[in-house]
Amino acid sequence: MQEPLSTTARDGQVMATVATGGSVLKADLFFLHAPSIYDFRERDDLLFAHLSDSDSVNTTTIYEIYPLGLLSLKQRLREEGLTAEIVNIASLMLIHPSLDVPGLISRLEAPVFGFDLHWLIHCHGALELAKLVKAIHPDSLVIFGGISSTYFAEELIRYQPVDVVVQGYDTLEVVAELMKAVTRGTRDFSKIPNLLYKSAGEVFASGFIHKPMRDYNDVTVDWSYYQKVRQQKLFGGRLIMTLPNTGCAHDCGWCGGSRSAYRKIMGVRKTLITKPMEHIAEELRSMGDAAKKTGIYALQCYSESKARLHAYLDVVKEMGYKTVNFEQFTLPDAATLRKMVESTRTFINLSPESHDPIISKLAGRGTYTMEQMEDWIERALDIGVAGVMVWFFIGMPRQTRQSVMDTVDYCKSLLKRFRGKNVVPLLCPMVPFLDPGSRFFENPGAHGYSIFHRTLEQHRQALVAPIWHERLNYSTKWLSRREIEQVSYDAVSKLINIKGELGVLPGSWCEAVLATIDETRWLLAEIECSVRSGGLSSDLRQQILKYNRKILAYSSDQIIPVPRPFGGRWFDDNTVPAAMLSELTGSQPQ
Repeated sequence: MQEPLSTTARDGQVMATVATGGSVLKADLFFLHAPSIYDFRERDDLLFAHLSDSDSVNTTTIYEIYPLGLLSLKQRLREEGLTAEIVNIASLMLIHPSLDVPGLISRLEAPVFGFDLHWLIHCHGALELAKLVKAIHPDSLVIFGGISSTYFAEELIRYQPVDVVVQGYDTLEVVAELMKAVTRGTRDFSKIPNLLYKSAGEVFASGFIHKPMRDYNDVTVDWSYYQKVRQQKLFGGRLIMTLPNTGCAHDCGWCGGSRSAYRKIMGVRKTLITKPMEHIAEELRSMGDAAKKTGIYALQCYSESKARLHAYLDVVKEMGYKTVNFEQFTLPDAATLRKMVESTRTFINLSPESHDPIISKLAGRGTYTMEQMEDWIERALDIGVAGVMVWFFIGMPRQTRQSVMDTVDYCKSLLKRFRGKNVVPLLCPMVPFLDPGSRFFENPGAHGYSIFHRTLEQHRQALVAPIWHERLNYSTKWLSRREIEQVSYDAVSKLINIKGELGVLPGSWCEAVLATIDETRWLLAEIECSVRSGGLSSDLRQQILKYNRKILAYSSDQIIPVPRPFGGRWFDDNTVPAAMLSELTGSQPQ
């Protein structure tokens, strides 16, 4: 179990004792990362079902990872002499199930509390937690930011606890100016761009005009805090992420970060804005000697130029990073692969979305055929690439149930061809939401989609819908929402069986995953039947609660589909001291 490093002040954070005898944390700004559903610990009326978040990353269905931008904002405010702290409420609630969240909020003192609504999956939890903050700290300012906040800004500002919505993809200067105004004692934000804000009960807009076209996110993320964080022994090891740019050079129709989506949401023509390479190099160097025991997930390197990618790899090699996992849109050439392999132990992620070239192209990929990909994998492995992950999606245009199952059959042939080598096909449903701002969401009929939830409130309510497939905000001409749910479980079960048969995964791992899927499907059917017939029985509610507590007691993903204990991840909380947590959980500090 991961606990904070000490009970002493860190990074300018102030710890004090109040008259009631409880300690408090003080800062100029607390960023609070909320669970996807705030009251997940008590919910006995909906299932946090396996695969309902696609199970593609090492998090739970409450999505406890926060956006990297919070680290940049924290650093930018530090440069202004302001203290900003990130409190990962979602992670703390998972690691400490008995945590008194209102008690924790009452121990945080700041003039401003910030919430990331970057991914729409947090629209329930972030607003519920904001409501709690406003009740406990009525005089503090509550601000929201992120892609989803920007898309739904005009609706979001109308929610009672929300005082300010910060729009845009690079809000470092905006938030810095906002915080300087607050600490000067003013709440006149009319001269600060990119804000929707309330004053005397009215909503004002300062104009969405701060849209830097160069030097995006112009600050260095300091990873030094992560050097001494205690790691889990089981599948442990440090893993950081790097993000060298925002927006995208590509235009996948389902993606809220695509070229079309950025033009729609951010109101820009140029949709790929890069971060200065010197800042990225400083970030990598900030891990110090711990880099040798650290892996990197290199986000969005597929949009980088060869010169920038090579400069990145030079620093990776200099620092001795253990591994780097690269996302790639096209198939990297031999020279790039050699540079990667010379720099670190290299893994490649490919995402053709479907084995069918027509579906792949309609999804926004289709830059290579499966035959070309397989030939490339052979060459990549010969050069020294340590492994290749191949991701397929469920919910794409023209994708029928048969097409999904044909993808599973293709995965089998891929596994057979590369048996004994680290080539891993994976299959994920697009759940729970098709991204607002994407081409498929904005113009669904032209692409064979139907949209069921359009407003922020509709999405917020959908997250707590008791029937799993009714949480989805889309269907296609070829798959209804119910069929997307059914084929997801059918296809993943079949793929897990194949991996067991071929010895890709240990049999015990496969049996455990298949047992979870069977239990999940049975409970989902029971819940739907009960909801349709009048309500959930107390016995079924107990079974739901028991299942949820089990499924949220660990993290997992489809690459290594076994339970992993929480803690030690870069985004787990490192702000709240152990002594305070023991007071708020009734446990002994560790």
